[in-house]
Amino acid sequence: MLGRYVLKEVLVPYLVGVLLFVALLTFDLLSSLSGVLLSRGAGAEAIAQLVLLRLPWTLSLALPLGLVFAILVGLARLIRGSELKAAYAAGVPPLALLRPIVLLALLVSLVNLFNLAELRPRALEAYDAHLMRLLYGEGALSGVMRKQLYAPPGLGTYYAEEVRPEVGQNRLHGLRVVDERGRVYSGTEGVWDGEGWHFRGHVLEGGKMKPFQGTLPFPAQFRPKESLGSRDPYDSTTLAELWERGKVERAARFALSRRLADALGGLFLGWVAAALGLSFREAAWAFLSIVLLIFGYYVLWTLSAQLARYDVNPLLAFLPNAFYGLLALFLTWRLR
Repeated sequence: MLGRYVLKEVLVPYLVGVLLFVALLTFDLLSSLSGVLLSRGAGAEAIAQLVLLRLPWTLSLALPLGLVFAILVGLARLIRGSELKAAYAAGVPPLALLRPIVLLALLVSLVNLFNLAELRPRALEAYDAHLMRLLYGEGALSGVMRKQLYAPPGLGTYYAEEVRPEVGQNRLHGLRVVDERGRVYSGTEGVWDGEGWHFRGHVLEGGKMKPFQGTLPFPAQFRPKESLGSRDPYDSTTLAELWERGKVERAARFALSRRLADALGGLFLGWVAAALGLSFREAAWAFLSIVLLIFGYYVLWTLSAQLARYDVNPLLAFLPNAFYGLLALFLTWRLR
């Protein structure tokens, strides 16, 4: 009963918090694009479509951040009304109030996982196409990727001057492959499908150049693409495609871990916020904690991305969650 009462106090601020963060992030988007869109004569309908397509990206941040805001604001109101103090005096253990909030945080993380896995990348791809049409007219987004380099484990190095995504396959131009035995393959054109790279060209083996026609094994099939609307080049790639790209791209492995870590962030942020809020005796501490929790998570999130540049283990993407998970366990132990 008390758990449902606490959730009721959290859900209304949560809605307000999500709307607040959505509004702030949308205003930031419009302010950054306003000059360009006005110079191109973009109408209200086109701008509204941009905002709508950007909404899943905005929600991927607003859902966990709004949860921190809601939990601490809701618990602050209970502290000001001495309701938490009365509950503790009546023998209600803090862990009984913590449990429903943690379950709410878990639900938010699962919703955000689906958003990050499917909705956000597909919406960003549509956002990129719409933005390019506004800026450069119809047909401006070619989808052609240039100078693509892949290093499948145990298979050598694969390089293409151009990759043109097509239905069910990718068209390759200017191929170069160095396999694990040091043989060098080259070809003008080829096709990349589920079996591998098919092309006709030459192979240099033992200092001798020989004609070649056949298939070289390639363990992954996906549509190479980058996001124009985000600094992360993998943002418009779904989770399943990231898994495939991770087989041949080292950076994609970190992006995959980062995507999963971002989804779990809501759980650990909400857990820490709830454990902190239930341990406070003064409401003023709650508002300071909102800033500190969000800022601290952002610092660790940025640090893990910087470490990824030095070819460290992609599991370091979970650094913020590991720290906040340990903090949550410590604060929960103190609530006993």
